[in-house]
Amino acid sequence: MVRAHRALACGVFSIFFGVGCARPTAHYAVETVMTSAYRPASDVGISLQKSIPTGDLILAGDLHCHVGPPDHPLEASRDPAQTVKLAADESLDFVVLTPHVGARFFESEAERGDVLRTRDELRRALAAADTGRTLFVIGMEYTDHQFGHVGASFANLRDVYTDVSAAEAREHPARFFESFVKHGGFLVINHPLSTPLDSSISMARADLSWRPFTKEGWVSEEIAAVNKLAQGLEVYNLVVSHLRDRYLLQDTPRSLLATFARADEEMLNHRRRFVPVGGSDSHVGYLRATTFVRAKEKTETAIRDALLAGRTCVKSAQACSFELRAPGETWKPVGSDLPSTSTVEARAFGAAVEVIVNGVSVAHGEDAETLTIHLGDGCQVVRARVGEGFSAPIYVGCLSL
Repeated sequence: MVRAHRALACGVFSIFFGVGCARPTAHYAVETVMTSAYRPASDVGISLQKSIPTGDLILAGDLHCHVGPPDHPLEASRDPAQTVKLAADESLDFVVLTPHVGARFFESEAERGDVLRTRDELRRALAAADTGRTLFVIGMEYTDHQFGHVGASFANLRDVYTDVSAAEAREHPARFFESFVKHGGFLVINHPLSTPLDSSISMARADLSWRPFTKEGWVSEEIAAVNKLAQGLEVYNLVVSHLRDRYLLQDTPRSLLATFARADEEMLNHRRRFVPVGGSDSHVGYLRATTFVRAKEKTETAIRDALLAGRTCVKSAQACSFELRAPGETWKPVGSDLPSTSTVEARAFGAAVEVIVNGVSVAHGEDAETLTIHLGDGCQVVRARVGEGFSAPIYVGCLSL
């Protein structure tokens, strides 16, 4: 068993960190073990829509997916056509493609041009592949090996380039991300707590975490900007949960629960909001629904709007049905704001529910049961675990957050 775990880890780390076993062996190892990764039921969202009075759609998607090209063949073994087929097999409504881009690529005219060219080529390849039911959004994973990784999507990159020239970006690199958000972009801090492990496998000691969270000290201007601007936090990363936490730490929910706890802490202590999202972080032959959104329709704009509004849940769709209300008032979905009140009612559909307030579990109930929750003073960040899924917060008395 130890030998099997080491062989698996060698394959995993050679893909994600760039050294180790031969790449074909690594790809095969990862694909083999990922077949056992958690797979949510594909029809839950449709059945839940019958219980949601607002008429929202619950769409199944993935916010962190690599594809080659633009990713190098040694980093992603799956081409656009294969990615389309996998998305269809997993019944995904949307996938955000996040090929790697280098740190401060926006400061170089040549690198800016390369990123645009490869995105255009990917767009043409997707059009030729007939994407069917799945809506593909072309984003990127900003990859800074010193400070961390950022998923960036939904903004028109040409508009950002027009707004911030290469020369201006060299002088003020934070302005690239400021413009990206201004143009409707969604920034996600990826695998934020994936810190080095004390392991005999050398590359397990690599640091993929978000350093502003995990280390004290100086950070670059653009990373400081992302740390303030990012709207999303990748609380559920399938690779981290299934490979790192399950096989190397024997504690599958470790990073998911720790990242949610960090999100609660950031929101309450630093007066900011984070939208919890998930990503398969797939580089090879697997995909999964990891992020679910309550959207008005299945369009890129509606999905972006749902993400920005915090109408999300991760791992399983049932958690997107979580709702709160002041007694006798209208039910409000995840992402909503409620005025200060000492008591709220909570419910969810499709599975048993655990209600969590400011990071503390306060109540448990059954499918569709209305729970009465007594709240303390001040801002109350209320979220839920519903079955295997975890909801985004509903904010009570947090209008300044």
